[in-house]
Amino acid sequence: MENFQQKTMNFIELTRAYSLPMSVAPWFLALIWAQIYLPNPLNALLTLIGVICAHLGTNLLDDYIDVKKELKKGKTFDNIDFGAINNKAKLILNGTYSLESVFKIILALYTAAILIGIYFTAVSGLWIPVIILAAGVLCLLYPYATKYYAGEMIVALIFGPLLMCGTYYALCGLISVRIMIMSISIGLLTAALLHTHAIMDWEYDCKVRKNTFCRLFKTKENAIYALKVLVWLSYANVIFFTLGGFLHPNALYTLITLPIAVELFKSIKEYIEVKDVKFIPRFWMGPMEDWENIKNNRMEFFMYRFYLARNLCFLFCIIAGIACYLK
Repeated sequence: MENFQQKTMNFIELTRAYSLPMSVAPWFLALIWAQIYLPNPLNALLTLIGVICAHLGTNLLDDYIDVKKELKKGKTFDNIDFGAINNKAKLILNGTYSLESVFKIILALYTAAILIGIYFTAVSGLWIPVIILAAGVLCLLYPYATKYYAGEMIVALIFGPLLMCGTYYALCGLISVRIMIMSISIGLLTAALLHTHAIMDWEYDCKVRKNTFCRLFKTKENAIYALKVLVWLSYANVIFFTLGGFLHPNALYTLITLPIAVELFKSIKEYIEVKDVKFIPRFWMGPMEDWENIKNNRMEFFMYRFYLARNLCFLFCIIAGIACYLK
């Protein structure tokens, strides 16, 4: 039993499963809004499994590619350093998982996601392969997009519009205008999470000349302004379309998450101005799991801000789903 638990924890760390709320929350929102059509519970579960497999597979593929790139430069596993986020690919670098076994896991995850996609193509229609193809093309473009500071926007499109519209269509066989509108806000908040990550890894990205969207703004201070714009635009999108009658007035309950956004702005500013900061998770900030272990590993400086950005998007989705379902 203990061995099974350790293997499970290793798999969670290997695939960075702590980021799953970023895909599960948009899935939940699409599922809740699809309830008017009473989707098949089995189909709902299959869409969730497909989303999780695709997300974890992508996380792992990103680490796999980055490690392979470093090895091609002539480095050994002991000499590979991914900057401030020192737990990236840790279980690959310390030999817990070989590159061969990681590739097999990636293949298994993507195979499961593809099989589920084939099933929904037969059940719901040909828009499913179109959406999958669009996501696949964006994934192929990702390595090139990162050269032009657009990698974050690619991920935002996948986790926002494509994920939400794809889930809704798989369950209902319909394209929803309000899902498309809300997916814009979710995409912006996804980009905000990635942008927050890049601000904290600024020095490393500059060192290796990684062209993140963050570096497009030349300084950390400017990058923080860009972060604020991404977040404020996500709220403005909901307010504008609610006032215009395209979204139910209950969509405005998403404004409840504003304190988390404000805390994120404050904390990320302290990251570049103040070094001696105490990190105290509060209940209204959302879940910050495994916090004691994070403190022991001295990763609070990163995970606190990461959790804030993640939970902002997560709770935004949950609140939007529940509020509009209970209208």
